[in-house]
Amino acid sequence: MSVTRTHRTPWSRDLVVASVATVALVVLSIAFGGAPDSRQAGDSRLALRLAYFPNLTHAPALVGIARGEFQKEASGYFIEPKVVNAGPEAMEALLAGEVDVAYVGPSPAVNTYLKSGGKALRILAGACSGGASLIARGDLDIRSVHDLDHRRVAVPQLGGTQDVSLRRFLDLNDLTTQDRGGTVSVIPIKNPDILALFLQKQIDAAWVPEPWASRLKKDAGAKTVVDERALWPNKAFTTTVIVARTAFLNRHPDAVEAILRAHLTSVAWLNANQGKAEDVVNSELKRLTGKALSKGVLREAWSRLKFTDDPNRSNILVMADSAKRAGYLKGNVDLTGAFDISRLALARRQEGLGVSTW
Repeated sequence: MSVTRTHRTPWSRDLVVASVATVALVVLSIAFGGAPDSRQAGDSRLALRLAYFPNLTHAPALVGIARGEFQKEASGYFIEPKVVNAGPEAMEALLAGEVDVAYVGPSPAVNTYLKSGGKALRILAGACSGGASLIARGDLDIRSVHDLDHRRVAVPQLGGTQDVSLRRFLDLNDLTTQDRGGTVSVIPIKNPDILALFLQKQIDAAWVPEPWASRLKKDAGAKTVVDERALWPNKAFTTTVIVARTAFLNRHPDAVEAILRAHLTSVAWLNANQGKAEDVVNSELKRLTGKALSKGVLREAWSRLKFTDDPNRSNILVMADSAKRAGYLKGNVDLTGAFDISRLALARRQEGLGVSTW
C-alpha cells in the first residue's frame, strides 16, 4: 500500500462533486424547512433516525441502543439507528433529511452549522471528552509535537476533529503544514490503513482517536507522544457531541428531549458500571464491525475517555477558531445560535439531576 494512493488532493474532482451535492442538499433543506418526517414501514409511529459511529467515543449511543434506552424513553417513536463511519457522512445525511439526531465530532457539526447559515442543526449536549493522542513509530525519536518537523503525520480525515487539533498544536509549536508552505506533511488516511502504514514504516506519526491510538501501540509497537488531554485546560476537550436537525427539533421537541433523557441515563450507567459497560460496548463493536477489541486495548483506550453531557462550549469555540486559522472555515465564525442547551437542562430536571454547573 502506498501513501500516495490512500488519499487525493483536497481539490480532486470527487470532492468538488461531493461539495456541489452537499451545497444542493443545504439549499433544499433550508428552502423547504427540512425533509418530510419519515415513517417505518408497518409501524404507525414516526421514525426517529439516530446516527452514530461504531467507535468508543460514541459509547453512549452504543449503550443506549444495546440497552434499549432510546426506545424506552421515546416510546412514541420508532428508533431507527443509522451507523456511519465519518462525520461528513453523518452531516450530509442530516442535511438531506435522512438523519434527525446524530452523535458526531464537534468539527463536522460546527462546519455544517456555519455552512448552512446557522439553519441546519443545533448542538444539544456533549457525549465524550478525551480519547485522542499523538502516536509515533517506536523506532523514531519523536518525543513532542515539536519533533514533527519534516515528518509525515496521518489524520483520519482532512477538516476532522483530529486534523484541526494537530494543526492547532503545530501552530503553537511554530510549525506549519506543507499545504501552507511548511515542513509537516499531513496525510488523510482511514484509521485501519494508518495501522498498515505504520507497520510498513510509510508514515511517522498519527493524531488519532481511540481505540486506534491504543491499537497502534499494541499492534504496531508505536508509542504515545502526547495524550491530547494534557494540552487542554482541566485535561478536557470535546470529542463527541449530540446534534439535532433543526427542522426536526422544532417539529418534535418531545422526541429530542426523550433522546436526551436516554443519553443521560446511558452516560450515568457508563460511568457507574465500567466493567459491564466495556463488555456491552465491545459486543456492539463486534456486532457492527465484525471484530471486538482485545481486553488490553479496550482497557487502555477506556482510561483516556470521559463520558459526559457537557459539550464544553469554550473548547468548541477554540477549535472553531483553529479551523478558521487552518483555512477550513471562512468569514465570520459566529456560533451564537449553535447551542441549544435548554433541552438538556429540561432533560436533566426530568431525570432528577438538577441544573448543571456548566
